[in-house]
Amino acid sequence: MQSPAQTHGTSEHTTRLETPLQGPKQRWWFVWDPLGIIFVIATWALVLSAAWILVRDVLKPSNNKLYSVPNGVGFHLLTFLALVSHLRTMLTDPGSVPLRNPPGPDTVCYCPFCLSAIPERVYHCMVCKRCIRKNDHHCPWVNNCVGENNQKYFLLFTLYIGLMSTHVLLLLGIPVVRSHARGEWNARSTVSPPAPIFFLFLVALMGFILALVMFCIQMCAIYKDKTTNEMMYRNKDSQGRQSMWDNMKTVCGPRVSLVWLSPFHPPERYKASAQRNMA
Repeated sequence: MQSPAQTHGTSEHTTRLETPLQGPKQRWWFVWDPLGIIFVIATWALVLSAAWILVRDVLKPSNNKLYSVPNGVGFHLLTFLALVSHLRTMLTDPGSVPLRNPPGPDTVCYCPFCLSAIPERVYHCMVCKRCIRKNDHHCPWVNNCVGENNQKYFLLFTLYIGLMSTHVLLLLGIPVVRSHARGEWNARSTVSPPAPIFFLFLVALMGFILALVMFCIQMCAIYKDKTTNEMMYRNKDSQGRQSMWDNMKTVCGPRVSLVWLSPFHPPERYKASAQRNMA
């Protein structure tokens, strides 16, 4: 969510690199928003309950270790990575501008809420009550803004939630398809799955749809080098300045490796424009 003050501020364009903002680094970040906290609790409750039902009602009754153990380990690995990514997104400062930040060479606007001078591509969030660098949007599911410093973690969160949901849907769907192929049921048969299995299916389907939509929006924003705010408000002055590959490096890190898929490694700063200027 952005304030009207920042809409005017981002209309100016500068080719210089942004100077470091003044102020000490904030070690602790948490948004005390009641609605966001409820969404966070709901997210964790849905993920953990789905994992419990999957083990109790799908994997354990199979009595086939070659089936249950690999699927159980794979699912819980994805669950662990998804929850860690969620925590990192929620507890990482997304790129807040220090309160009462003094003006610098890259200042393009003044925020009346934070009383701060801000550079371009900075938007004020009414929920976080701070100006955020490259503020993509405020997501209640992670109770935080998605910005310059935590976009990688949010991207991984949507990726792992999508993979988890796909895994569950396959575990539920493949036996149904096999039983239909064996002639055990047809279009006239009455299907009445147990309530926990039906709940697990709904959670997986909802997770798959939400994760797919959010992941695609994030990839589109990275491809265009625009935030969701900029795409929604058609900010034509915030044009993409790098290639798709450089945009991915800016979000995930300068070197392509498995670290891109790790929520334990913060992305290092990568400025393709700086390298071109030095060359």
